Amino acid sequence: MKISTTRKVLLIALFWLLVWQAIYLAVGREIIVPSPVSAFKSFCSLVASAAFYRDVAATVFRCALGMLLSFVFGLGTALLSYRFSYIRSLLSLPVLIFKATPVMAIILFLLLCLTSGKVPVVVCFLMCYPIVYTNLLSGFDHISSQHLELSKLYRLSAADTMSYIYLPSVTPEISASLNLIAGLSWKTVVAAEVLATPHFSMGYNLMNAKTYLETADLFAWTISIICFSLVFEKIIKRILKNYAPKPYAKSKVLSRAKARHAPERKEPPRIKVSGLHKKYPGATVFSGFSAEFPAGATTAIMAPSGRGKTTLLRLVAGLEKCDGGEITGTGDADISYLFQENRLLPWLNVFDNMALVLKNRLSPNEIEAQIAQMLECLELSPNAHSLPDQLSGGMKHRAAVGRAFLCPASILLLDEPFKELDFELKNRIVGNIWPVYTDKKTILLVTHSREDAGKLASRQVSL
Repeated sequence: MKISTTRKVLLIALFWLLVWQAIYLAVGREIIVPSPVSAFKSFCSLVASAAFYRDVAATVFRCALGMLLSFVFGLGTALLSYRFSYIRSLLSLPVLIFKATPVMAIILFLLLCLTSGKVPVVVCFLMCYPIVYTNLLSGFDHISSQHLELSKLYRLSAADTMSYIYLPSVTPEISASLNLIAGLSWKTVVAAEVLATPHFSMGYNLMNAKTYLETADLFAWTISIICFSLVFEKIIKRILKNYAPKPYAKSKVLSRAKARHAPERKEPPRIKVSGLHKKYPGATVFSGFSAEFPAGATTAIMAPSGRGKTTLLRLVAGLEKCDGGEITGTGDADISYLFQENRLLPWLNVFDNMALVLKNRLSPNEIEAQIAQMLECLELSPNAHSLPDQLSGGMKHRAAVGRAFLCPASILLLDEPFKELDFELKNRIVGNIWPVYTDKKTILLVTHSREDAGKLASRQVSL
């Protein structure tokens, strides 16, 4: 017979109440171990008094303030340490000291410097800050380089990069650190209140109960602290749960977009590669390679695997630097790139993954219209509000195709663009989007398919 969760919790609570009662009977001295009944009466008496809520509010405020300070400073310094190695080096020692120093030592030292009401907040900050800092710094260190390349390629603003790449990427670390410090903050604040004895605090009442041997009150305040600590943690978890990636209908990107007129279409450039040299450890990819890619035309780049096709596209896109030679024609041109990987941002739905490359370039109404048309061409209209994890591999690739073709760029780089599409679907999609979205663009098409090269490209280059 399966026991419900509520009944299971009640049975566990009953078991431990019986254990408590047994200990009380074994000790036989109320001043050492009060009975559950006595503790319950004291608890009811506390809850009935207005002073109880005043003291609880003061402790809750100190916990919340300490957590807020640790999070704000932890986030700020983690970002600075991520960007600047010397700041990381400077902070490594104090963070290590705060993590290793016993909380009581910090409390005793602060009692010499601060008033009693400030000590718990500062102690909470010093104990929680290293947890937030180290977790968030680890999160920033592990942000996907592929997502950062998207930001660079599509020239996202600093605010958009922070909103749509940095912060969502470290959301798991934010959740983990807040969950950890939610419980720690209560322990450190109450411990500091016990020693600092600010008049309005739960710790002060705990100390008074111990001093005057009011054991039932001591147990009652302890139970109150545990209960409020658990509630505090539950609230934090509930808030964090709302920020977990989940399907949504209303666009997050367009809600922050500014109304803009469509920019004038730039003339497609002629791309010239002269004497290109590129080496990786243990391999030379290009040694004096030269080629020209005509303006406004599609050039198919063909070669066996490992001959540098993708490397050439990355060099043209400016995502890597050549070791010698030069590439001209890219200059200030807008570039769109369909990578071999889908590189969809997992916390944005299909619509917003496409809208991100159009944001602040077109008006919101124009963006909606263009994306709706593209989704129809890609046969993805029913999936506009799906997250990438809800899509099949082929659907993810189609979404990435749509993003690359929608971007109003004069250079379009395509790395095996139709590899995950079956024959009939590929023909439908190519027929729908190619004539519309390739006009007046210089296109470099990497493909192994001679059929695609012959059908879509005006010329071919072999590596």
